Amino acid sequence: MVIKVETYARAGIPVYVVVDRKHDRVLVHADPEGDEYRTCSKYKRGMSVTVPPSVVIALELSADRLLDGDD
Repeated sequence: MVIKVETYARAGIPVYVVVDRKHDRVLVHADPEGDEYRTCSKYKRGMSVTVPPSVVIALELSADRLLDGDD
C-alpha cells in the first residue's frame, strides 16, 4: 500500500481509494502533494464513503458494499 500511495501521489492522481479487506476499512486518499496525499479519510462498515469533489462527480458509496465486493 505504501509504494502505490507514493507513486499515485507523485503522478498527480487526485484521489486514490483503497478497499482494505484485511483491516475491514476503506481509505480515501486525496490532495496529492509530492509523493504523498495531504488527506486520508477512513471509513468503516455502516458508513458512506464520499469521493472528494476533485473527482468532478458527486459520488457516495456504501463501505459495506465495497468491503463485501457485492455487484
